[in-house]
Amino acid sequence: MSRLWTRPASVTEAKEAAAEEAKVAETLGAEYVRPARISPFRVGFLGGAGLLLAYMAYLSLDTIRGTLILIAIAGVLAIGLDPLVSLLMRVGLKRGWAVLSIMVGLIAVLFGAGYAIVPPIVSEVSQFIVNLPTTLTNLQQNSTIKSLDEKFGFINEIKNSNVLKELAPGAADGIVSAGFTVAGIAFDLFIIIILTMYILAGFPRIKQAAWRLAPASRRHRIAELGEGILKQMGGYLGGATLIAIQAGLVAGVFAWIVGLPYPFAIALGAAVLDFIPVIGPIIVGVSMMLIGFTQSVTIGIVAAGFYLIQHLFEAYWLYPKVMRRRVNISTGSVVVAILIGGALLGVVGALLAVPIAAAIQLIVREVVFPVQDAS
Repeated sequence: MSRLWTRPASVTEAKEAAAEEAKVAETLGAEYVRPARISPFRVGFLGGAGLLLAYMAYLSLDTIRGTLILIAIAGVLAIGLDPLVSLLMRVGLKRGWAVLSIMVGLIAVLFGAGYAIVPPIVSEVSQFIVNLPTTLTNLQQNSTIKSLDEKFGFINEIKNSNVLKELAPGAADGIVSAGFTVAGIAFDLFIIIILTMYILAGFPRIKQAAWRLAPASRRHRIAELGEGILKQMGGYLGGATLIAIQAGLVAGVFAWIVGLPYPFAIALGAAVLDFIPVIGPIIVGVSMMLIGFTQSVTIGIVAAGFYLIQHLFEAYWLYPKVMRRRVNISTGSVVVAILIGGALLGVVGALLAVPIAAAIQLIVREVVFPVQDAS
């Protein structure tokens, strides 16, 4: 009776199948249910249509991937800023005015950082390109580097290379290309700020609408888990802010002590770029090394060594320690999450990896483990 109904191979087999089915129907009476007919053509057609729809969905998501990433960043930023909005509301401001105040402050900080950082970068990079031949000559005066150069001849190779000859003529094209890159980043920041403002303004309604998507019998539990996940993400942004302030203070004080130009700009740049895990501190360290070389070879080497130590301290001790306390996620999970996120989505993946990993850990701890223990 459980046999599936297939197309008979001949008329005789069809008659035998019909007689067998009639006998079964007569035996079972009203309980008899005719087996469903399965058409290979129908199965193949539906399977192919499903694969086609899945591929079209993939192409659609891949097309708007950049937009989805901007929305994700704005969402995480809104979650992190919501405690500040709640604080201003307790002081007496309405939610709209509280959101506006925070966004104006955020825009002022970004514009101030850009104004302090971009002109020195342009000036120092131009000066570095102009002074590069002189810097290479000074390097040859160092005893250690001179002995290495006598063995390998790498400084003369650099001087005679096409890269050095084409560096100055290509500087103008590089500046134009960098200008377009900065303009693209500024536009993305503008979109993120607008999205963050709208999400912050309607954040309570967005949460309530999300909780109502769950069945009424489980809505309270899902709301509890959701609030816990949001708290984890807010804690992540708070922890990242503390680490960024530390990085800015350390870079600014070091630049002031060794005599690097623009110590305030260096501090702001280090703080802003430190929000980007792994990549940001590397950019800061390379920039400080190049600025140091414009002053002297010794300062450049000291700056590179110092920020290498600072980066190792921050990446392998401070960052995991702070995130473990603020986000309740283990040190190993932080490192693994950043590596996987960076491999999947680059800088943005590394930026979103820790809160997503914290949310997954919370779900496993609060949902999966109790279910497994009760089974």
